[in-house]
Amino acid sequence: MGERRKYCQLSVFRFLCLCSLFFVPSLFSSVAYARYPSNSIVYVRPSIDAGRYIVTEQSQGLYQWGYNIGMNMNYAFEPAELVPTTGGGRVAGVVDDLMVADFTASLGLLDWLNVGIDVPLVARETFYNFINPDASQCTVTAACPKQTKTKLGDILFAAKVRLIDSDRSMFGLALQPFISFPTGSGYYLTGYGQFSGGAKAIFDMNIKDRVYLALNVGYQVLKEKRYSPDTANAKINDLILVSGAVNVPIGRKFAAIVEMYGQTLAESPFKHQIQSPFEAMGGFRYSPGNIKRWMFTLAGGAGMDKGFGAPAWRAWGQVTYKKTKVVELPGEGAPVSIEAPFEEKIIITQKIHFAFNKWDIRPVSYPILSDVVEVMQQNPSIRKIRIEGHTDNIGSEAYNLKLSQKRAESVRSYLVSKGIAPERLEAVGFGKGTPVATNDTELGRAKNRRTEFIVIEE
Repeated sequence: MGERRKYCQLSVFRFLCLCSLFFVPSLFSSVAYARYPSNSIVYVRPSIDAGRYIVTEQSQGLYQWGYNIGMNMNYAFEPAELVPTTGGGRVAGVVDDLMVADFTASLGLLDWLNVGIDVPLVARETFYNFINPDASQCTVTAACPKQTKTKLGDILFAAKVRLIDSDRSMFGLALQPFISFPTGSGYYLTGYGQFSGGAKAIFDMNIKDRVYLALNVGYQVLKEKRYSPDTANAKINDLILVSGAVNVPIGRKFAAIVEMYGQTLAESPFKHQIQSPFEAMGGFRYSPGNIKRWMFTLAGGAGMDKGFGAPAWRAWGQVTYKKTKVVELPGEGAPVSIEAPFEEKIIITQKIHFAFNKWDIRPVSYPILSDVVEVMQQNPSIRKIRIEGHTDNIGSEAYNLKLSQKRAESVRSYLVSKGIAPERLEAVGFGKGTPVATNDTELGRAKNRRTEFIVIEE
């Protein structure tokens, strides 16, 4: 009960931190907007911290001082065009080709707080001017000259506050406030032409580590503006942002991803198609190696309607690199280093995850333990290792001692199942009796919840 009470207190504290972050964007929304406020053709954003999905965010972020960098390339064909109000084919193009490179970076300030940035570069845009009043007639008659442009999109800065830890329960919850800066061109539709801000609520669910589900619901504040006087319902205002995704692992290195995402005006949700662009996309991801630092994703999809920004089809490619609390690799093929006989420690710097208040190893920790297996297989001279389980000081001494023993035994059983001889392993639980850091802070307690492998016979 003590641990749960502490966890609830931390969640309340995080929520208060979020409130202070959430109201910052509202200050920017009152700033005078640029000369050409418009709707933005670059309305699809990649996940900033490279979670399990492509566009949809997950609740679990990076741990403290973990970081992620990524590059996303997507090509959209005919994302904006004039069509008859009665349906049928298009009258003329507004944007026929759109290629966007999103450069993302994120950093874990705390285990539950991330900050990140998305810088979209419109590498190629085939544009027909429909904002200039003098050109409105030539747009309708498809006689406007075609322009090919390279422009910056609106830069987005976001924070993620994790409220419920999905590594400790079946469900996860986070809130993500964000600010969008008017670095894009309203004239060429690569930005909204104004400061804006808002926040997303991020829900996700882990079904037995076989299927991962996520839902994002957000709100973005925009100053009202009609961007095409001759087109019914063509205006910008506050938006409701929605996305959902499914990730299904295929073995240890591959995953299939399906997503649906879009937005709609808050004042009349889903009432007008032009104001409610939605898309669906599916793809595959490859994560080489035991430690999933690099991720490569290919995906494709199409607009589900003729909303502004929803293309006839879209192709997506993603490369990301993530560094978080994992086993350090000092050399190729050597997950840990062994320096002195009888004094070596193989220390796991990333927490081995167990089911909450249980000793069942969660599959997310299998790649880490695989490195220990590799060390023992490559070093047959190591005759015996003691698996030590340690906890923080939350809970009684007797409870922690029993829990740490059970977890150490669970790790031993897993290593034996991977081919390590039982006589080379012994499991001992030390409970909270041997801390390596203070138990007065969350970071210190996280360091004390650890698993160590001590070479005791060589």
